[in-house]
Amino acid sequence: MLGVIPRDVCRMDVCCKGNDKGPWAGRAEQLGARVYHCPFRPSHVGFMRGLERILKTGHYDVVHNHLGIYSGFPVWISRREGVPVISTFHATRIDDPHDRWLRLPVLTRLRRLYGRVSIGYAIRNSDMVTGVSKGVLENMVPEDVQIRAKCRVLYLGVEVQPAPTVEERKHFRTALGLSPQAPLVLHVGRFMEQKNHAGLIAIFERVLEACPKAKLLLVGDGILKESVKSMVENRGLTASVLFLGHRNDVADIMRNCDVLVLPSFYEGFPVVALEANAASLPVVGSRIPGLSEAVEDGRTAVLHPADDIENMVGSVVKLLENPESAQALGSAGRLRIQEDFSAQAGARRLLEIYTECRKAASSGAPN
Repeated sequence: MLGVIPRDVCRMDVCCKGNDKGPWAGRAEQLGARVYHCPFRPSHVGFMRGLERILKTGHYDVVHNHLGIYSGFPVWISRREGVPVISTFHATRIDDPHDRWLRLPVLTRLRRLYGRVSIGYAIRNSDMVTGVSKGVLENMVPEDVQIRAKCRVLYLGVEVQPAPTVEERKHFRTALGLSPQAPLVLHVGRFMEQKNHAGLIAIFERVLEACPKAKLLLVGDGILKESVKSMVENRGLTASVLFLGHRNDVADIMRNCDVLVLPSFYEGFPVVALEANAASLPVVGSRIPGLSEAVEDGRTAVLHPADDIENMVGSVVKLLENPESAQALGSAGRLRIQEDFSAQAGARRLLEIYTECRKAASSGAPN
């Protein structure tokens, strides 16, 4: 959105709550955003003071809150400072914590309780509530007429990618030390339970039986990465699975692969599926809320129940062995992104949400 929306149309700055500003802060600053850092510690005090200071001095018209389980606190601060707030939710359930210490049984229960209270407060008290898919809103927002009236679906948008040449595809493979003709299966995502890496490895292991030259590329990092590496080693798949870590060139990787596999247990609205279709890459994945909206089953992707390994294997093999089928899905996906989910379309939706929120707040409409 920063790359699409001029700052004289809408100035967007970013406040990060993690241990650091994260890998995209530099790019955001290049595009003109101020990137603030207010670490969210257990006491919440530092974050509160930091965000209060930002709102007092920045003269912002809207706070767009993406803090998920922690959403209640910035809503409370924004209301105290008199700034309209939109809370956006990205998942159909409270996601798993990234930190290992938060996975201790007692802390897990406390975190879930905190999440229910925090998210409930945010939903009730935000000026608008958006979900990145219909599935997110259906799962996160209670059946309350007044609350549902202020809810909107905020579909995201992505850049449409040019098709790669034959030479580019060959060069990509040789740069990874692979055969120029190697079939490439791709997965992009954090190494977390929801992404179902165990299922992914089981699928790929059976794909190799039909396509022994295939390679699996894993893009991403996370607390389960080492356990997935051990799983790959124990199954004797080390030569066929490449761990690429965090990458800033995911779009280029997608352009040069043959199929994206997403056997997730749950998703909000997986942008990675949009990015794949934008790169003419077909998707094989789980038939779950969110993903079922991001792609069109049978037209831009092939979806199966998350535990249906056999049929996922069959779909992956079919696409690897029949480039025409893969191209048909990929081309349809790229066209759908151009029409409905481009970065420009996403920017229009975002500006419409901001405008509606400001009008509602200035009119004194009740929450």
